[in-house]
Amino acid sequence: MEQTEQQYVTIKEFATLANVTTQAVYKRLNQTDSALNKYIQYNGKMKLISKEALELFADAPVNQQNQTADGSDGVYEDLSIQAQTNLFSSYFDATLKVLSDQITSKDQQIKELMESSSSQSQKMQEQLVAKDKQLQEQLSAKDKQIAELQRLIDQQQQLHRAEQEQFRLITAGANEKKGFFKRLFHKKDNETSV
Repeated sequence: MEQTEQQYVTIKEFATLANVTTQAVYKRLNQTDSALNKYIQYNGKMKLISKEALELFADAPVNQQNQTADGSDGVYEDLSIQAQTNLFSSYFDATLKVLSDQITSKDQQIKELMESSSSQSQKMQEQLVAKDKQLQEQLSAKDKQIAELQRLIDQQQQLHRAEQEQFRLITAGANEKKGFFKRLFHKKDNETSV
């Protein structure tokens, strides 16, 4: 039983031994005709895989392949991992620099757009203020014109009333003169007839 447990490992441990990712192991397991399926054993809900399946991975370092001539394990593998780590580190540093430069560029673009938007907004506001001032001046001029027209209409109405009053007075005076002459001549007529 002890030996069986040592021969079976978790998928993660198997992936480390095979020098592949766990996703690569699961991908191979999920293939319908996968030869790995016969090396699978379940311990409750945990899926275990036999170390014997390492032979199915072409680039997997099996325990015998890991040993060097003097019997030390993983010296070359450690160098390879260190080289890969350095390579990934330089790749990620370069990627971070590119992304950082892009972010800086985008920040600059956003700043320029905001400044442009702000200046356009300010120009529009100035134009609206100027247009409002112009409309206020036009409205004030129209108010003055209306007031002047109202004054002229009032004067015209006063003149018209004055003319009507004069006409009434003239007409009334003419009627009185007729009456006076008529009376005067009527009296003369009366006096001569008497």
